[in-house]
Amino acid sequence: MVGYHEFELRRIERLYGINIGGDFSEFLLKAGRCDGGVIGDDPLIIYRPTWSVRTHLLFQVNFFNGLQEIGAFEFINKPFVFSLEAETQYYFLQTRNPDDMQVYHYDENAESVQGTGLTLENYLIDILQRYPIGGVVCKGELLDF
Repeated sequence: MVGYHEFELRRIERLYGINIGGDFSEFLLKAGRCDGGVIGDDPLIIYRPTWSVRTHLLFQVNFFNGLQEIGAFEFINKPFVFSLEAETQYYFLQTRNPDDMQVYHYDENAESVQGTGLTLENYLIDILQRYPIGGVVCKGELLDF
């Protein structure tokens, strides 16, 4: 596993307009760049090697705009999507309060948003149980050098 350095988390905060703290900070510090073959890039989009920083930024902006379009204003608290399941199920954190580690779910098909009742840590445990460990090391990048 390969993570970011603390100073890089500050750069990510500025670039994406989010706050990073709590479990999210710990996760990015330990495994933000590379999962070591444990999880893979499906569903964690931060590990998608084909996504450039520009792609990540546009994805986050489009997600934010999508929440506005469906009137889900109570969920526009510096959201950051980190997981995309079945290409229509978005899992995100509201980072305005970096200690709020509840994972939220946006269903693109139903255009609905709700809390999952899971923390980031519990969501990661859940996907480890639901997705087979492929052993393929996935490495993504949220920053340009």
